[in-house]
Amino acid sequence: MTDVRSGLPIVDLHSHLVPGVDDGATTIQESLDALTELFAEGVRTLVTTPHLLVPHLPDDAAIDRDLERHRRAFRQLTEACQKRDDIPSLALGQEIWAPDAAAIRRVVQRADVGLGSGMYLLVEFGFELQGSHNDVVREVQGAGRQIVIAHPERYHFLPGHNALDVMRTWQELGALLQVNVGSLTGHYRRSSPESESLAWQMADAGLMDLLSTDHHGPRRQGVSPREALDALIARDQVALAHRAMAEIPGAIARNEALGSRLPR
Repeated sequence: MTDVRSGLPIVDLHSHLVPGVDDGATTIQESLDALTELFAEGVRTLVTTPHLLVPHLPDDAAIDRDLERHRRAFRQLTEACQKRDDIPSLALGQEIWAPDAAAIRRVVQRADVGLGSGMYLLVEFGFELQGSHNDVVREVQGAGRQIVIAHPERYHFLPGHNALDVMRTWQELGALLQVNVGSLTGHYRRSSPESESLAWQMADAGLMDLLSTDHHGPRRQGVSPREALDALIARDQVALAHRAMAEIPGAIARNEALGSRLPR
């Protein structure tokens, strides 16, 4: 167990540590503080993902401006990280809010959108689901790209819809499911009362493809990958920890094709 804790090269694909562009870190120093803490907990690669709120951006020019704003702030952050050996390797992506196929269609073909500008898109449907959102998954897959669904364990599913069945359908359509590390330790009980239970049900049902921090800087605590790793080890889920914290997110960060799942 000691070797797992000390030797797992964690890859984090969801965070809000580009300074001053959304509701995450507001300054470079806040970003650096979070990054050094994550490195100390074993994170070696990090793709940071500011919000791209497509329904709030009226046209392509507005999307261009938002993405350029992200890139400019990210360049400033990477310049501040030069010559430091206590920070993960960094790349830029987005957390795309796309509640329907029309929204994701506006960005799915853009080469400057994706996790590290690769084939994978991190997509959030909105916490109050309005339907199955299968249309969003199909739109991304149909465009020849891969969708990673952000923190489905935190969503409020429609009455009469079994959350695990909905997630299983997404996965069968080709999606990868990303769980927040804080969900495993009950961090979101107030905002999403079912999140902890759902996260562990996902783990048991083979529905947890990758774990990420969703770190928002000092405005959000409970984002410890080490605590999540310890919780998985305590439940004899060491193999899942390797897959969800290193193998699958590592392949995504390298832009390697996975299909829908890695072999269990």
